[in-house]
Amino acid sequence: MIFSALLASRTCNVLLRRPAGVFGASAVRQATVSTTKRDISVGTDLTKNECTLQKARPWHMNDADSNLAKDNAVSMTDLFQNKKVAVFGVPAPFTGTCTTAHYPPYQRLQNEFKAKGFDAVVCYSVADPYAHYNWGLAMGNDFDSIAFLADADGEWARSNDLERDYTGASLGHRSARFSMVVEDGIVKAFNLVEDAEKDAEVLLQQA
Repeated sequence: MIFSALLASRTCNVLLRRPAGVFGASAVRQATVSTTKRDISVGTDLTKNECTLQKARPWHMNDADSNLAKDNAVSMTDLFQNKKVAVFGVPAPFTGTCTTAHYPPYQRLQNEFKAKGFDAVVCYSVADPYAHYNWGLAMGNDFDSIAFLADADGEWARSNDLERDYTGASLGHRSARFSMVVEDGIVKAFNLVEDAEKDAEVLLQQA
């Protein structure tokens, strides 16, 4: 697997879910309270961030596999050091735009990302790791090609000024929709995504 141990920590956990188109395509956008455009600056060293993310996973029902956060944590060093990584962040699993527009092009172009020298492609969301996993499962995701990481308490989003308020859509505080290219921990390109359907192609051009 690209990530045998994905990001996870007490302060930052990233989860994955399966798309169901519960909300209309524009519902999440309309629910955003904050209009301030904040992002991660190119040149930022993400390995300096002490947050961890959680590997998206099923709920294990046997003693052979652990559900504990500490056993499924992925640090920024684990994720980015000595690697070229494409990350796309979605506000919530199972919501309209995330399911029908943002994820599918990454799934379709996963081989092109490999050809461009990416060691990993990561789908990030502020969610629990079980929902994030089942969302990916429902979309037919190959978790060896696109890793799903969950930020369970949103700490990573807050630490990078990417937290957004989607209370109007009953989603609470989540992450902005974004994408980035990271090489050996350094952000080489960052996008606050407005056209989710074209984002994967844009990120490939920035590689």
